[in-house]
Amino acid sequence: MSAPHLFTELTGVRAPLLGDEQALAALTVAAGGALGLTPHGPPQARAGPRGIAVGLLGHGGHIVLHADPARGTCLVDIVSPTGVLPGRALEVIARRLGVPAQSGG
Repeated sequence: MSAPHLFTELTGVRAPLLGDEQALAALTVAAGGALGLTPHGPPQARAGPRGIAVGLLGHGGHIVLHADPARGTCLVDIVSPTGVLPGRALEVIARRLGVPAQSGG
């Protein structure tokens, strides 16, 4: 059985935390908690010329965000432990960013 996977782009994000590395890192921890994901360690966050990338690696899954404050977008990649729907983590992320949860493919 493969792990459930979700990849989507959240658009129309106006939340100031899109440009805040620490806030985005905390967001991945909250979303991981919604999955019951046991992290390998703290999230890694790095700012670059096109925004901020944050990754939380865990046993059986991960949460990765690519936030672009200039465009008001956030790419979300979630692999959840087997039997846990990744949409639960997406709902946490979307709620904190103040946008509807838009499920991609």
